[in-house]
Amino acid sequence: MEEMLDTFDIDGNFLGAKTRRFCHSENPGVYHKPVWIWIINDKGEILVQKRALTKKKSPGKWDMPSAGHVDAGENCLTACVRETEEELGLKVKSNEFIFLKEYLNQKGWEIVQIYLLKNNTTEKDFVLQTEEVEQVKWLSYNEFVKLLYSNEFCNHEKEYKDWVCEMLKSNI
Repeated sequence: MEEMLDTFDIDGNFLGAKTRRFCHSENPGVYHKPVWIWIINDKGEILVQKRALTKKKSPGKWDMPSAGHVDAGENCLTACVRETEEELGLKVKSNEFIFLKEYLNQKGWEIVQIYLLKNNTTEKDFVLQTEEVEQVKWLSYNEFVKLLYSNEFCNHEKEYKDWVCEMLKSNI
């Protein structure tokens, strides 16, 4: 059975569930909600993941450490817990996630829910979902900024990248 996602109008009003394929079609006319999770540690480092080469979108590019769709009927925090466990092998509780903001990604028809997680797991202790994640690494703030604005990082709007830098700087 194909993955189902809740859909919304631009104001966030619930419209019903549609297939993931429909939500990712060229012009679906409805929005869906993914969660994007940024992870920092007590040393002031930022975790990034390298997307698996088998991914359709941005294979082999660096990206935020965890992200995924909110399934139909699922709440955003449950999706955060599920995605970080699936992709990184991290078992964390929903109250460990800090909601940062909602971001309208017009290109992807997404009403993105952005969260921050503070975690001190070492690189060797992550259990990576190989279909999704090739590698993770902790970076200093300056290393992260350099990578974020390079061609090695997933393509995000400059306005979003600028916001991420400010947000991370104020939280590390």
